[in-house]
Amino acid sequence: MNMVWWGDAIRAQMTEKALDLFRSSTGLEVSTEYQSGTAYDDKLAVRFAGGNPPDLLAVRRETLRDFAGRKALRPLPVGQVIIIEGVPPSVLNAGKIGNVQYGVPFGVASNAWVINTELFAKYKVDVPDLDTWDWDTLKETAAEVTRASGKKVWGATYTMDDILALGVWLRQRGLDLWTPEGRIAFTADSIAEWFQTWVDLRDAGAIPGADDIEELGLAAEQTPVGRKLAASAPIPSNSLAAFNATVHGALKMGFFPGESQADQRGHQLQPVGHWSVSARSKAPDAAFELLDFLINNTKANKELGVGRGAQIKKSVADQVASTLGKDDRIASDYTLRLAEFDLVDPAPDPQGSAELLLALGTISDKVAFGKSSPSKAAAEFFGKARSIIGG
Repeated sequence: MNMVWWGDAIRAQMTEKALDLFRSSTGLEVSTEYQSGTAYDDKLAVRFAGGNPPDLLAVRRETLRDFAGRKALRPLPVGQVIIIEGVPPSVLNAGKIGNVQYGVPFGVASNAWVINTELFAKYKVDVPDLDTWDWDTLKETAAEVTRASGKKVWGATYTMDDILALGVWLRQRGLDLWTPEGRIAFTADSIAEWFQTWVDLRDAGAIPGADDIEELGLAAEQTPVGRKLAASAPIPSNSLAAFNATVHGALKMGFFPGESQADQRGHQLQPVGHWSVSARSKAPDAAFELLDFLINNTKANKELGVGRGAQIKKSVADQVASTLGKDDRIASDYTLRLAEFDLVDPAPDPQGSAELLLALGTISDKVAFGKSSPSKAAAEFFGKARSIIGG
C-alpha cells in the first residue's frame, strides 16, 4: 500500500522507524511519500485528479469536510478493525462528518502562549502567571518590555488572521468559529472586537505594527519570537521544542490570556490532522490495519514522538511521555492537563474555510495598515463568511 503525509525530513525519519515495526510484524509492504507545506496539498490534488490516490493519507483538519464531501474518502471501521477504546469522544468526533467517521486524528494539540523569560528578566519585567493572566495583563506587561528595550524587542506579537487564536478568543466569549453542522458561529460585533483588541495592543506599544518587524516565514527560527524580536507569542503547543531550540530554552509555556476569567475556556484539544483512507484505495483492509497500528501501538508511537501532537489515547500518551525530551514532555503534559477541563468540542472545519482564511488575511491587513476600521472590516469579513460558509 502507499501512504503519504506532510512534514519535513526529520518527521519522515521518525515515521519510517514506526513503519519498519509495522512491516516486520505484518509482512505488509508500505511505500511512502511526503511533502512540506502547500506542496503536499498540490501533490495530493494531482494524485486524486489523476485517479491515483494514496491508500492511507494525512488530511488537514480544514480540508477533511471537503474531501469527504467529494466522496474521496472511505468510511472508517472504528470500533472494529480500528480500535478506539480510550479515545475521548470529543477527539474522535472531530473526524466525523455527519455520523460517518472519515478521519481519525493522528495527534492532538492546542494553542499555547510562550514567554521568553530571559528577555523579561533582561528588561526587569515580571513574568505574569500564565494560569491566571488576562488580556489587560498582556497589554501592560508586553508594553513594559517594549518600552524598557527601546523597541528593540516587542513585548508580544500575534496576527489578526491567526484563525486558531481567534477561535480561543471567540469561545472565551461564548461563541465559536463553526457550528457542528459547518456554519459560522460568530457575529460581526465579535470580529470587530477582535480587530479592535489588536489595534489597542498596537497603540499601547505591546505588539508591533504592520511595518515594525519583517516577516520571514512560519518556521520557528523565522518568527519574531524565534529571532528574539518579540518576548511572547501564541504557538501550537506541540511546537514548543522547535521554538525553544531557537532561543536556548528560554521559553515558558502556558494558557492564553483570559482563560481563567472566561465563563467558558477558549482552548480546545484540536486534531493536528487526520489519518484517512482513500475511497479508491486498492488495499483498504491493509490501510485500516496500518491506521490502527499507528494509533494503538506503543512502540510505534515512541518512534513517532509528539511532532504530530500528543497521542489521542491517554494510555499510549502516558507510555510515550517517559521517552520524550524536556520540551516535548512539557507539551504532552500541557495537553493532558487541558483534557481535565470542560472544553468545547472541536467541530470539523466547514467547506470553504481555507478560502475564508485567505479573506481574513486580506481584510485584517486593511486594519493593520489603517485602510479600514475594525467595525468596517468586521462587517466585510462577516459578509464574506456568510457568502462562503453560510450562517
